[in-house]
Amino acid sequence: MKILLFTHKSDIDGMGNAVLAKLAFAEVDYVLCETFNLQDEISKYYDNGSIYYYDKIFVTDLWLEEPMLSKIANDEKLNNKFFVFDHHKSALEGNFNKYPFTTIRIADELGLCSGTSLFYEYLINNRFIDSHKQIIADFANLTRQYDTWEWKTKYNNEVPHKLTLLFDSVGCDGYIQLIFDKLSNSNAENFYFNELERMLISNKINQVQEKLSNYAKKVYYKDILGLKAGIVFIDYEYRNDLAEYFRQNNYDMDFAMLIALDYGTISYRSIKDKVNVRLIAEAMGGKGHDQAASSPISEEQKFELIKVLTKNDR
Repeated sequence: MKILLFTHKSDIDGMGNAVLAKLAFAEVDYVLCETFNLQDEISKYYDNGSIYYYDKIFVTDLWLEEPMLSKIANDEKLNNKFFVFDHHKSALEGNFNKYPFTTIRIADELGLCSGTSLFYEYLINNRFIDSHKQIIADFANLTRQYDTWEWKTKYNNEVPHKLTLLFDSVGCDGYIQLIFDKLSNSNAENFYFNELERMLISNKINQVQEKLSNYAKKVYYKDILGLKAGIVFIDYEYRNDLAEYFRQNNYDMDFAMLIALDYGTISYRSIKDKVNVRLIAEAMGGKGHDQAASSPISEEQKFELIKVLTKNDR
């Protein structure tokens, strides 16, 4: 069975879906996307006809919009082998869940959902993955805990955080292959970190702490849409850790606006409770969750931001 997977490139939830797909199917092609370029990436396969060569096409931790949804729904060769699994509120509000091939769910009996948890449920229910392999179930749930922040708010469990530190250490493809090898070759019953992984995580923790301290010295404050924003130029991988650093140290800001020129995105993170950064991101042409969202940086904006950064570094 030949599989095509479009999944989120930013974090371990997107990576978790690639790992599960490789565990479930013999032949998998995966495309790592941002929310901003998903439609374009799918259109490439659709327009050149290569999308029809696949037995199943999955979109995970991302959502499709019109007119692509209608195009797929009306395509008899595609609509029965196309599947979307997502957990973003924006997708529900956009009524993108009305098609038979879309599964968009915010929460269930386990708690808040993630792309990985929804995809894992599908694979288990359709017997593509053995439901008795606890180590895979552990991995899916740990990924869900990190992506929904329940590792912090509900379970006080550092393992999901360590997973994302491991991801930051080895990158997208390295993480997918490392976790795939672990889950497919290990005889262990439960998920664990080996000696090499623990070393990579430890080294990353030290690196992160030094970075956060340096970033926190370079915060600019600005009123945006009536809220106090803390604005920082950062490397993309530190966006969640820096937001948590601001929360723990009671920084005087409503939300963090984290500009990652290396990634071409601005990440928005709530620092104070009840601040909905999704609305801020949408005002800037972006998308996301209420507590964590992002928007793309245009080439024109990037040029202007580089001028600001260069000026302030003198």
